[in-house]
Amino acid sequence: MDTLKLPRPQESLADYIKRIRTSVGMTQFELAIAAGIHSRSIGKIERGLTTRLNHKTLRGLAGGLGIPQEYLEAVERGESVKPVSAVKFCPHCWTPGANPDPLWSQVRAKFCYLCGMQLQTSCAHCGELVVSLKYKFCPMCGKSYKQKSQNR
Repeated sequence: MDTLKLPRPQESLADYIKRIRTSVGMTQFELAIAAGIHSRSIGKIERGLTTRLNHKTLRGLAGGLGIPQEYLEAVERGESVKPVSAVKFCPHCWTPGANPDPLWSQVRAKFCYLCGMQLQTSCAHCGELVVSLKYKFCPMCGKSYKQKSQNR
């Protein structure tokens, strides 16, 4: 997890958006395109004229800036953010709907002890952190977390 993208205590929505946007090297126009919103909206947000974001804007800004949507929601409410912890799993050996193997969750585990494949903590298709394996599909892109078997 990138701790530089965590909201700072008492940081306003305007300051947070501007800090993250500049840290990733985007212009307001580039962010607006990436977020799928009007370019003037970014300027209004960064000037503090907009303090509440609708769901589409929240989702678009989170995707465009590469941050969890929960960070933006917490900044909007003026709350502190608890870091989102991801679940490690083997996309080859994991059985959808089942709990991940406890050996995969060890801090130093990087590869599956069964097949040798690299463990994942995010969706292979969209990069969204996997915080629960209760469901077998990514809630952001709809793709399956499970990868098809490959001949080795």
